[in-house]
Amino acid sequence: MVVFAAHCRNCAGTVSAFARTCERCGAPNASRVAAVAVVASLLILVAAIVVAAFVILRGVRIDEPAGNDFAWLRKAMEDCDAEAEKTPTTLHFLVVPMTSNAVDDSDWKGKSLNDIGNAILLNQQATLEALEAERLRISKEQYDFRMRDEATSEVYKWTPSMGVKKFLAPGGDSIKNFKVQFLTTRRTGDNWGATFVHESGMCYWVNAIIGN
Repeated sequence: MVVFAAHCRNCAGTVSAFARTCERCGAPNASRVAAVAVVASLLILVAAIVVAAFVILRGVRIDEPAGNDFAWLRKAMEDCDAEAEKTPTTLHFLVVPMTSNAVDDSDWKGKSLNDIGNAILLNQQATLEALEAERLRISKEQYDFRMRDEATSEVYKWTPSMGVKKFLAPGGDSIKNFKVQFLTTRRTGDNWGATFVHESGMCYWVNAIIGN
């Protein structure tokens, strides 16, 4: 146990740093205010660290209207771009998890922008056209989305998610190169994709067929 102690200015006896008066002579403890201030500062620091960790892992779920009109998804992409431009110190991802018919897997792999072990990445046009034609569907499967800073090897882990979601990493302007990863309940491989070069103020649309 750590005991914080000081010396009484009146009798030079040992007194707890947090005691109001000296137990020996009853004089007011002059060191108490300073001790309380130090503890308060430490608590504020710890609270700030906890809040910072929470913010880094923040995600925002996007509402998904029923039907095959995906104007809402186009708007979500545009909004993410606008927000990323306004807050260039935050790294923005808009994740669109999708599922395909098994017979089409080889075709999608041929159109992949970046294989990530458990996912195939598609560009915006291919994604929207396939969703509207019902060749792809928004996945309802739970997934873990992760990002790794290639300079420090630090991995950003958000909470398990479902559906279209925006992931934010405040302070991400310090990240120059990164990779992304999907983990699903059906596939547990931890392969990372190719390296992305971070461009400040950009929202990264991660249109992924997951679980393949």
